[in-house]
Amino acid sequence: MLSKKDIDNYFLEINDRLNKIGKHGEIVMAGGAALTVVFNARGATHDIDALFKPSIEFREIIEQMAQEHGLEKDWLNDGVKGFFTDKLKADLYKSFSNLEVYSIDAEGLLALKLTSARRRSKDMEDSIMLMKHLEIQNIEELYGIIEKYTSSNQQSPNSYFFTQEAFEQYQEHK
Repeated sequence: MLSKKDIDNYFLEINDRLNKIGKHGEIVMAGGAALTVVFNARGATHDIDALFKPSIEFREIIEQMAQEHGLEKDWLNDGVKGFFTDKLKADLYKSFSNLEVYSIDAEGLLALKLTSARRRSKDMEDSIMLMKHLEIQNIEELYGIIEKYTSSNQQSPNSYFFTQEAFEQYQEHK
């Protein structure tokens, strides 16, 4: 598991490694890492789901750090790239000499969590936490956020029902 402190230390190390090879990089976090470091909603996360560039150099750095620190090989991965749309907004989290780290904003994260609709994950509790953070008033507001930040192919019947269930649970925990 990666704590906020771990993640911040690894970002600093990535910066140092980019500096050594004369490259500048960018990371855009989503999912559990953003919820851990930006929103303090979790104590830790299994991995860092993100977009990153330059891709080739990042993959080398990720592999080296996994070996050196005993991390999973996908501790920092871009598996989320299929869910990113141009509609998502990212806020600067930290800036280093050779690395900028951004996080998808709360509305965008909520849209991603609701449309991924994974039952065997923390998506439900993460969605409820983000609804509280955003002070969601009604389900129409949720549907508006989903439409604003996701593409139509992400808006499945499963995500529609997941959103309804998440909103019902949110109302119970208000």
